[in-house]
Amino acid sequence: MDERSALVGREAERARLAQAVDRARQGEGSLLLLSGEAGVGKTRLAEEAAASSSALVLRGAASTNVVAPYGPVVAALRGYLRVQPHGLDACGPLVRHLALLLPELGEQAPASDRATIFEALRCALAEIAAGRNVLIVLDDLHWSDEVTLELLAALAQTLKEMPLTVIAVYRSDGLPRDHMLRWLRNELRRSGDLEELVLAPLGHDETGELLAGRLPGAPSPALVRALYERTQGVPFFVEEMAGALLASDRLQAGPRGLELGGDQLPVPDTIRDAVLMSAARLSPDARAAAEAGAVAGQAFDLQVVGRLATDAGLTALLRDGWIKEDGAGRAAFHHALSREALYADVPWLRRRALHRQLAELLEDGGGQSTEIAAHWLGARESSRARDALVRAARESEAVHAYRDATSAGRQALELWPEDEDSEARLEEVERYAQSAELAGDLPEALKAWRELAELRGARGEELGLAEAQRRLAAVHELTGERDAAFAARRLAVQSFAANGRPADAAAERIAMANYRRITARHSDAVELARTAAEEAGLAQRADLIARALGVQGVCTAARGETSDGIELVRSGLALALEHDLTVIAAELYQRLAVALYGSADYGRAEEALDEALGLCEADHDASTESACLTCLVYVLRERGEWLRAEELCRELIAHDNNVWVAEGILGIIRGFQGKLASARRMLVSSLAVSAPVGHFHMFVDSTAGLAYVAAADGAGDEAAQHCRALMERWEDSEDHHNSIWGLHWAAEFLARRGDRAGAHFCAEALTRIAAESGSAYAVGALAHAIGETALLEGHTDTAAQQLSRSVDLYRDLDLPFELAQVEMRAGVALAAAGERAAGLERLGSAYRSARRLGARPLASEAAREVAALGESVTARLGSRAEGDADGSGLTRREREVLRMLAVGRTNREVATELFLSPRTVDMHVRNILRKLDCRSRMEAAHRAGELGLLA
Repeated sequence: MDERSALVGREAERARLAQAVDRARQGEGSLLLLSGEAGVGKTRLAEEAAASSSALVLRGAASTNVVAPYGPVVAALRGYLRVQPHGLDACGPLVRHLALLLPELGEQAPASDRATIFEALRCALAEIAAGRNVLIVLDDLHWSDEVTLELLAALAQTLKEMPLTVIAVYRSDGLPRDHMLRWLRNELRRSGDLEELVLAPLGHDETGELLAGRLPGAPSPALVRALYERTQGVPFFVEEMAGALLASDRLQAGPRGLELGGDQLPVPDTIRDAVLMSAARLSPDARAAAEAGAVAGQAFDLQVVGRLATDAGLTALLRDGWIKEDGAGRAAFHHALSREALYADVPWLRRRALHRQLAELLEDGGGQSTEIAAHWLGARESSRARDALVRAARESEAVHAYRDATSAGRQALELWPEDEDSEARLEEVERYAQSAELAGDLPEALKAWRELAELRGARGEELGLAEAQRRLAAVHELTGERDAAFAARRLAVQSFAANGRPADAAAERIAMANYRRITARHSDAVELARTAAEEAGLAQRADLIARALGVQGVCTAARGETSDGIELVRSGLALALEHDLTVIAAELYQRLAVALYGSADYGRAEEALDEALGLCEADHDASTESACLTCLVYVLRERGEWLRAEELCRELIAHDNNVWVAEGILGIIRGFQGKLASARRMLVSSLAVSAPVGHFHMFVDSTAGLAYVAAADGAGDEAAQHCRALMERWEDSEDHHNSIWGLHWAAEFLARRGDRAGAHFCAEALTRIAAESGSAYAVGALAHAIGETALLEGHTDTAAQQLSRSVDLYRDLDLPFELAQVEMRAGVALAAAGERAAGLERLGSAYRSARRLGARPLASEAAREVAALGESVTARLGSRAEGDADGSGLTRREREVLRMLAVGRTNREVATELFLSPRTVDMHVRNILRKLDCRSRMEAAHRAGELGLLA
């Protein structure tokens, strides 16, 4: 093979890579994906960028046989360490974690986790790039281990702050649909970090230019055309075709340049044929070495292959450019397609023998288990390949590369005979299930845990069955399949209880009770928790007794026995504090808060949550802290502390903690504020999760919120549909708190819509809740619902009486929005009953409360009701009320500005016409967009037309 010709036709691509390296020199690094089909010149282009750069260049590549965790990145770091043996010392304690991947660094950390290893690798890259520009080329990532691709996704943002460019090269043709590279691209696109250069084949003229550089004379137009049609401009194919033509001596000089001799086109149909034509010139020693190297892999250890070939053969391959050394005792084929063609041409029996020899040599030399497994597979030695794959899975587990451990484990199990139910196979199924679960491959984890449960059950291993069912339930939880999780835990309970493990049975019953609590099946939950407490007592487990009392108490309170429920939770809390069980005490403070806000005692609920959060912070209990924060934002929403609630919701969403709960709570706040578009997006997102997982509270909250938003947006039919969904879900529950707000708001909405049946259903539901719980909140909601149905039926005196009673009850509760809501309706009813002055007073109070909260739709409605009574809105409610009455919330000046924007005036033109400064007009425009919940001037003008503000 001749020396490669100059790079042809890649000026734009070279400039793109050079720009990326130059940005890194200025401190803005990047991850750039370089893709294209096989043979198109990706590696060549990356090497050209490296050669023309003044940066420190490090290289790593994946290989067909060696799929070691972090392999390409480790290769790049190892290249740096060969030059700077102490170059990573500044990483301090993280060096011991790097040593798990690079043993030459010395002592290894006794334990680590994936996040720490990622941080150690980030530190290593930062140290290498300290004070210098660095370019890392990672090649052939279509063969990469999966944890390397996960690492690249995690590093994309960090690289922007380093003088370091990573060029990640991969073959795009034939990429499976489930390949992790597709996941990497999606992750980078989602985070706004996707920077990709797709290399296309050469055009006709560029193909001619490349041929001219490979042939001893200029090719004729006919030759260029023929080879372009055959190769489709793939540079490697063009070069191999040129070599094949020279090797066959079929070129001859013609009047317009070199032409093909003979009548037929004597060229190969495929790249493989072209490579083999060139290989036909190899000596027997070189051919034997090429075959051994091809079986060894794209990259291989020269010493190992040297045991199977002669020095003369390897020397010839190096001299003729078939392979190239990397300076560390390894070599790689000039191109993967060359290796693939040679490998396919090795006779089957010889190929199998070479694989066996290589596997034995690598085993004796302590080679990578994945590489050894690949060779045993090639040798058709399934049992030995399986053993190597099991070792490979353990090696990946050790560095928390769980996707790669899952892949190796899956291959090992596929090689295990179906009739071999040995303990070793059961252990491998269990390890595979654990790796799949940790890798996030939940469908595979479910299948594996289910298989393990069946196998343990068939062998009569009751406790093994119970443990497998417990893990199966945990994965079902992660997928939102709560019914399946409940069934699995029930089987686990039966086995634990029957085999003298009361503590484990109690723990599972507590989880089952919590499922029933979430789905508002409170009586079932109470019974499960009560039994769990008894089993925990037999096991003398104070922690489980306390947890069982907490669940029992919160569910007792939820089904209407509030004081008994609170007392049970307090008993569990006292037990936890007595035994210094900090984490469980935090959980029980959270349970206490839920029981308290179930009776609308939000002040004391917030105090309990503050206690819980303090314990979580002291004990670093992230899961309980997340639960407490979501409860706290709900409490803050009810108490009208919307600013603080929004801040906490944004924090939860930013940290990916209970996002759908935070979105549901924040969505309702946005709806109350009149930010209807964003409210709808968040509530739909929350409902999309809460409905399938059966989370009762968030389902009814999000559904009621969507009904409110639809009504505020003028979509009455949609609002009615949401009301019906809420009513149906409540009817199938034992809820005594979470649906109250939605039910009494639905009673008002449906009554005003003339839906007697719907309004009466809501009133009857609230009657049951009030009778069974006796809470002031439920009684106040019931009075509101009765007042609305009375108003619908023309009984204005009854309506005024009931709605006024509702106001009095709500005044003693910490529910400012709902108080303002019923106060506004009481004002309407009083006015209808002839008590005009009292009605206006109620309406004024409701308006002022709504304004303080920032509840614009409610403030607008109160202002409109005042106007409907023939009163001057401005005189009665103040100068801002005029804007509220028309639904916009805009001041008089803002309405003037909006009318001018609607006819196309610029801010500067508005400023001139109204004698205002441009800065003041800018402020008015921002306020208009915020108040109308619009993102552009055009959208605001459209909204103004809907509200009738342009007349």
